[in-house]
Amino acid sequence: MWDWEVKRKQRWFRLGIRELFHYKDLILRFSKRDLLAGYQQTLIGPLWIIIQPLLTTLTYVLIFSRVARIGTDGVPPLLFYLPGIILWNYFSECLNSTMNTFQHNAHIFNKVFFPRLTVPVSQVLTSSFRMMIQLLIFFIIYGIYMFNYDLSVNSATLLLPVSLLLCAGFALGAGLIISIATAKYKDLDAVVQFALRLFMFAAPVVYSSTIIPEEWKWLFWLNPLTPAIETVRYAFFGSPALSWSALLISMTSVMFLLVIGLVVFKRNEVRVMDTI
Repeated sequence: MWDWEVKRKQRWFRLGIRELFHYKDLILRFSKRDLLAGYQQTLIGPLWIIIQPLLTTLTYVLIFSRVARIGTDGVPPLLFYLPGIILWNYFSECLNSTMNTFQHNAHIFNKVFFPRLTVPVSQVLTSSFRMMIQLLIFFIIYGIYMFNYDLSVNSATLLLPVSLLLCAGFALGAGLIISIATAKYKDLDAVVQFALRLFMFAAPVVYSSTIIPEEWKWLFWLNPLTPAIETVRYAFFGSPALSWSALLISMTSVMFLLVIGLVVFKRNEVRVMDTI
């Protein structure tokens, strides 16, 4: 038996986290639905999870390594680009799915009540499943390269979950805020997509932090994706050097952004349906 209490005003920091535990089965159902629907009526189905990052990596190897001659700190280009691409795809996929929460699910929200937060959380869970498969492919390729190159993992691999949480938290926090705006202003989606393409070059996806001039490194490391990607590279390649201060700052800023995103989302999740 559920007891509902309707109030005129809502507390600012009622984030609804506890509700997610009550609706965990619904979150899993949404996640399964999105995962299956994403590969229906396709030629190779779920194999796109593997093929997409590999094709992107090969393209980057050709353009940025062979043509542009951007250094990879002595790491084989295929190995150097792959973790950055996986983490970037994870971030961008989580952000895109979260920011369209109301636009893509208005037909459900208008018919039945359940915590709206379950939808973006389920979408992040779906993206996490894809990302884990892609990481497994990276581990396999890394193991193959170990026979021909001097590669070894270090204790920084224990920070791999932190890097993944940074990407997911950053995308979820920003996506929740943007979802409120895109529900009212549809053309903001195009603006965000354009900004997202530019933002990729603000993260060390196709280059190393070692090429950034010293006077700009403080700004470069403020991007939460920078320590997330560079921590993974340090764990598997031993370079560039791990910045503990940048990692701590990024964790703090992402937690702050996530709380702000939850507050904004919960404060507007009901009234925003009137604008769709």
